Amino acid sequence: MDEWQARVESDFAYREGWVYLQSAGAGLAFPGAAEAAGQYYRDVALLGCDAQPSWRQAATGAKQRTARLLGVSEEEVEFFRNTSEVINLAAASASWHPGDEVVVAADDYPCNVLPWANAEAAGVKVVRVQPTAPSTREQQLLEAITPRTRVVSVSHVHPWTGTMLDLNRLGRACRDVDALLVVDGIQALGAVPVDLSYVDVYGAGVFKWLMSGFGTAIGVFRERAREALTPIFRSYGNPAPSTSFSYAAPNFPGLYVLDATLEYLEDLGWPNIFARVEQLTGEVLTALDGIGVASITPRDVRAGIIALDHVGDSALVAHELRQRKISASDKAGRILVSPHFYNTPEDIARFAEALSDVLVTSSPSLSG
Repeated sequence: MDEWQARVESDFAYREGWVYLQSAGAGLAFPGAAEAAGQYYRDVALLGCDAQPSWRQAATGAKQRTARLLGVSEEEVEFFRNTSEVINLAAASASWHPGDEVVVAADDYPCNVLPWANAEAAGVKVVRVQPTAPSTREQQLLEAITPRTRVVSVSHVHPWTGTMLDLNRLGRACRDVDALLVVDGIQALGAVPVDLSYVDVYGAGVFKWLMSGFGTAIGVFRERAREALTPIFRSYGNPAPSTSFSYAAPNFPGLYVLDATLEYLEDLGWPNIFARVEQLTGEVLTALDGIGVASITPRDVRAGIIALDHVGDSALVAHELRQRKISASDKAGRILVSPHFYNTPEDIARFAEALSDVLVTSSPSLSG
């Protein structure tokens, strides 16, 4: 065992004897997260309001580390409560004109579809693309873009098929018609490299692949978005004519955790983390091939989620896997497997063995 893997394994003491494959639902916290959260409350207990310099230091650290990870300026990074808040802020801050169109995928996560309902009520046409297959998802979205498109709102990684979109390709198509590209990045950030060169609004909660708990989300509003959108919420954080969308104090305890976690992940090395996720998802696909189970996640555009369809009763399969101490997700009638860097090839082998056993021993129940 190399030193890097030994360190990781010692830092993530998940339940003994279990395999955790639900990082797309919630990432495991590293040991320093509890200490970081506690430090905020110790600071306040000792200093009260005079602890503000420490709050600001944690927020600044988290902002700087996030900016490095995303390749954007610190001024473009803000913090919100969740991904949905970021997307809703973008949707509610737009000015619409007759004939405007918004392109979404009809099967996308609700926060990428529902925020545009008010625009639709105002006469905007919301084009709901119905992807016919994971492999055609991106092309169908591209084909829906017209000169009337003002916004394309998508998940970087579709949560129920694991399909990853090429944001540069989509973004260039948006630029061609002067549209904004709004991206929900929660299922990508921390699992794969993210390039925001052609993204205008980006939102990502930090409780999944960034392993930093609920109540905090990263929001990036780039120059084109700040020129096109007028912040719908105003308060002491962004009085007019500010173009900032951060209108009030962020979740400072959460930023203590995020800053500490990002420092830990930087020390492990983002290239190492991304390579590990790619390796493990590849091993999942190979293992599935070995037991004759198909994945609907395209191999060449995957991130951290591998989705299994046609396994019968997915709820029953997930239950039976848990009986074998394998934690996997049951979502949208599919089994989702989402290893992170703290998983091992042995974890993947155990999952495949358990799944094969479940499908064989429970086949009458699974088939109907």
